[in-house]
Amino acid sequence: MEPRNSDARVPDGRIPGYRIADLHIHSAYSHDSYLPPRLIVRKARAAGLTCIAVTDHGTIRGGVEAKRWAGKSPEIIVGTEIKTDCGDITGLGVSSEIRSTGWEDVIREIRDKGGVVVFPHPCRGHSDIEEIAQRVDYIECWNARSTPSQNEGALRLARHYGKPVIAGSDAHVASEIGSVRACIGGNSFQCQKILSARYASEQEIRKSRIISLVKQGKWGTLLSYGIRYLGR
Repeated sequence: MEPRNSDARVPDGRIPGYRIADLHIHSAYSHDSYLPPRLIVRKARAAGLTCIAVTDHGTIRGGVEAKRWAGKSPEIIVGTEIKTDCGDITGLGVSSEIRSTGWEDVIREIRDKGGVVVFPHPCRGHSDIEEIAQRVDYIECWNARSTPSQNEGALRLARHYGKPVIAGSDAHVASEIGSVRACIGGNSFQCQKILSARYASEQEIRKSRIISLVKQGKWGTLLSYGIRYLGR
């Protein structure tokens, strides 16, 4: 699947005026990832990425720290993925923490703090999808942890409302970083072409679930999860 207007020529992944991006990565500041920001920067470089967004759950700390490690490359977009009353909403390029939780207030606060509003994986875990889609700046059309039908639904949503699209791995473990590589403009996050993309494996998703349970100290749930897995 590729978004429309995907005619950008990218022979080697590096052409003037374009960036090679993965715009959805979680660090250890998220409850379900172990990735130190320094490791994210190193993995992004190895994957040939020139721009990444660190979008931790409920905080910008991962992006701020990654920016300190990255220097000039890759470019770090400081972001955050906020859990609202209607599902997750992401802010990219925000200057400080987002404190709101109501989805309309979150959108307003992201913009007040200099950011742009992204509707991540809109067909997974959201309500009031149509209303939110009309209010955001970008819609995530490819998420490596969504299903093909969910990503196709996101692209249809973006086309219906005339919204520019972005793409990201939604990485929670190191092997996912750069699993989605998209060509974006020099002054925009809009996806011009998806260069390469794969879906997250069941093992990668399972690993992040285990990390989440361990970090939250939910040992009973972790044990029952392990028993269910072994019983398959």
